[in-house]
Amino acid sequence: MVKNKEFKAGLYAVVAGVVVAAALVAITIFAFTQRYTAFSPEKVAQVYVDTIAQTGDGYNAYKNTLVSKNQKFGDFIIDAYMKPYINDGDEVEQAEFVGTGSDEESAALDNVYNTMYDYYVKLVNTYGLDDYDSVFSNYFAKLSEVRKEVYGDEYMDSDYMFGAFESNVSKYGQSLTGTQRTFASDDKTIIQEESTGLYQTMFGTEQDVEVEALVDGKKKTVTEKQLVYKFTTTVKECTELSEDEVKAYVSEYEKRIKPVAESGEAKADSFGLQDTTKEKKILFFTKTEEINNKSAMISAFEQLDCSQDITAVDKCTVEVALSDSTVIATQEVYVVRIGNSWYVDNTNVDTSALYFAK
Repeated sequence: MVKNKEFKAGLYAVVAGVVVAAALVAITIFAFTQRYTAFSPEKVAQVYVDTIAQTGDGYNAYKNTLVSKNQKFGDFIIDAYMKPYINDGDEVEQAEFVGTGSDEESAALDNVYNTMYDYYVKLVNTYGLDDYDSVFSNYFAKLSEVRKEVYGDEYMDSDYMFGAFESNVSKYGQSLTGTQRTFASDDKTIIQEESTGLYQTMFGTEQDVEVEALVDGKKKTVTEKQLVYKFTTTVKECTELSEDEVKAYVSEYEKRIKPVAESGEAKADSFGLQDTTKEKKILFFTKTEEINNKSAMISAFEQLDCSQDITAVDKCTVEVALSDSTVIATQEVYVVRIGNSWYVDNTNVDTSALYFAK
């Protein structure tokens, strides 16, 4: 049975140091591997499928797709989906408990994150992350409502929105993979309990595993019975399309992407976004600051169109298998070359088979 653990924002201060250190290492590794992964169509296809299969993380898989070709994925989300809800000017008052580190602030953050987690799972089950437009559009609209209800203010910035969304993505992954018991630096304070994930229940076999546990008030390594599984993703076939096939493929891609790329202005108008200026005083000087909310949204969608830059296309078949070689999913992926780099064409893929929890 899956043991779902609620996110505890009150532990954030304790965990922050460990998370930051781990993030720095992860960023360095990601930057290095991403640089060379992009040169191989097989590797791009494999990493894309592996990212989703391991933790149901269709969100971070987009870093390997055409969405991230002309803009950073985070910038795209801010400009295309967060702009209508950002309300972080100096004149916008936040709830009095914000920034205090109090139990009240922790409780409010827990409330928002847990409420949004249930909504995130609903969105994933309804749309799947192949339809990122529906997921992001609905998620941030709901988050704006929940923030007002819980905090009693109308403040919203991109950091807060990313914090909620990425917390939900992480929690969803942990509900599938399970979690290990984690200790603080004092080797006696447990900052994360052990839990059994759905994938462990579905695919795992009981094995003896060495884990850290609290014994006589101290952290020690002990042996426990756990359900263990392992997914392996392998590219079984990668076929290069002929010159005529590439032309036909790009033509079809253009038909898919053009309506999306041209939708930015209508979306901006539906939210009433405008490009404005704001006077900002800095010491004895007054600076005019441009706030290009409408232009940013239009540009974010326009940059999705890569139809003029694609020079090659490969069709790859990727298998997801257990350690005993049992194949549990087969995913077809089209990867396209632009310059010297390859990207997954996210407009032509159905990854529903990779969400084993459905």
